[in-house]
Amino acid sequence: MKVLVTGASGRVGANMVRRLLAADAEVRALVMPGDPQAAKLAGLSDVEVVPADLGDQAAIDAACAGVTHVVHLAAQLVRGDTPVDRFFDVNAFGTLRLLEGAVRAGGVERFLLASTDGTYRPGDPPRVPLDESTPQEPADYYGTAKLLGEVILRNHAAQFDIPFAITRFATVVSPEEAGAVFTLGYLRELLGRVALGRDSNLWQLFREHPELVTLLDQAAGDAPASTPTVLTGPGGAPWSIHLVDVRDAVEGVYLALTHPDALGRAFNIAGPAPTSFDDGAAVLADGGPTLTVELPIRWRLEMTVDAARDTLGYRPRHDYRSMVASVHDDYVPARV
Repeated sequence: MKVLVTGASGRVGANMVRRLLAADAEVRALVMPGDPQAAKLAGLSDVEVVPADLGDQAAIDAACAGVTHVVHLAAQLVRGDTPVDRFFDVNAFGTLRLLEGAVRAGGVERFLLASTDGTYRPGDPPRVPLDESTPQEPADYYGTAKLLGEVILRNHAAQFDIPFAITRFATVVSPEEAGAVFTLGYLRELLGRVALGRDSNLWQLFREHPELVTLLDQAAGDAPASTPTVLTGPGGAPWSIHLVDVRDAVEGVYLALTHPDALGRAFNIAGPAPTSFDDGAAVLADGGPTLTVELPIRWRLEMTVDAARDTLGYRPRHDYRSMVASVHDDYVPARV
């Protein structure tokens, strides 16, 4: 098995490269030219690192030559100042160019596309929990671009007989990042996305309640940013979010890449269970005090991994407590 991994310097990508090497696969790692995070791959032996932009068809054709599998992880999550057409070009038409590269190279045994819970409209989830049959109507730039990538993949696969599978990630967290998730500072940043207007993937969350971050700040007073914080809806029901440890995300991708029953299907890849904000804050507080802020709405972004469990044998090992506790384990951190 010779695998082309795009986004190989990313949070999932570098750990995916290690997983493939452990399975005795040959790995060609595609990284953006000049990416400082490519240093993550420097200590990994027998990896062919190829700098290439997802907009460069000739470079992608060369990268696809001779590989048997493609793991397409590369994506731009936050648009920022990137023009909308370039943002879609990276997240959707980069997939098309890789598929074209695979076809021109004579085909592959499997093309794995990493997608996202963002295709399910995370700011206003249509159901709880989200399963793979949930309507995909994201209505934001990132979710729409990733959904377009899925559509392109399905149609190109039908047109050119490309075996494929899709994984839709929950919020991917590296262990060294986990200790910040349920803190006041992190949640202030989350709710602060209201400033992005409809450029945010969570804009529906703020549609009726643009004051959420103001309410948080009023309740927090001068509490430090590191304060473990619980957000609740009316009556005290806690918010919840589904996280996935980067190591579990990698295992889900590997199973979807190699399991015969994954062909032609999409699978949610998430942690063992959603994390309620009160449980998450309690882990960080470790018996100490937490800050609780009641907001006028309740948000629950939860997924089911039943399909991946039943079909692929996916068994995520890391809940939120395990993420926080395993910060010193052996993995590639999110940033060098």
